Amino acid sequence: MNKILNAKQLKTIQNFWNWIKDNEANIYNAMVLGIKIEEVIQHLERNLNYVSKRIGYIIVNEKAGLKLYLTAFGYKKLFTKLIALEETVPLLNQLKPIVFIKPITDKEPYKNKQDDYYIFSEIKVKISDLYIQLEDFNTTSKKINITVFHPCKERKGIHKEIETMIVFAIGEVAFKKHLKNIEIKPIPKNPKNLVKLIELDENIAYLYSCIVYKKISI
Repeated sequence: MNKILNAKQLKTIQNFWNWIKDNEANIYNAMVLGIKIEEVIQHLERNLNYVSKRIGYIIVNEKAGLKLYLTAFGYKKLFTKLIALEETVPLLNQLKPIVFIKPITDKEPYKNKQDDYYIFSEIKVKISDLYIQLEDFNTTSKKINITVFHPCKERKGIHKEIETMIVFAIGEVAFKKHLKNIEIKPIPKNPKNLVKLIELDENIAYLYSCIVYKKISI
């Protein structure tokens, strides 16, 4: 059961949002214009660590604007703090904070390749650009091994960025609950029998339904 936060913890969360409000322009200038990036990130991490050293952040410059995602990567013991963060999100002009990474529900733009690019430090990529291959499903642990294929140039750091795209597609809870091992590879010139990343949750649901069906049948 999630514990109730005490007054000190709630104050720390409010202090974090106060820092975000006071430094919104600095965060925007760093992430969009490249001004004092290291300094801004250092201060952001320090202030977030006061809330929890295990809560992560992802800053993405999307077509809709600059977004700051706060995530526990599916770690349930941190959900109480995430809920408190979500309930106190301030209204900002240049930055949109989003607490909890939830699964995409409207998949049509992604299936039709009409989704927006996610812009990272050195690459921009769409979820619709990514394909997967299911490698193994452990019926005991109920976890899946997958390979994700991308169209980007291979470089250091791309594994983390592609994993971030997976989290955006299926949500942080499903990411932690269902995926065991993820391999990242460039997409082949003639891809065959690959599944769109946006359909990963549907494949997971199908595999789970097969287990349930077997148990009922027995």
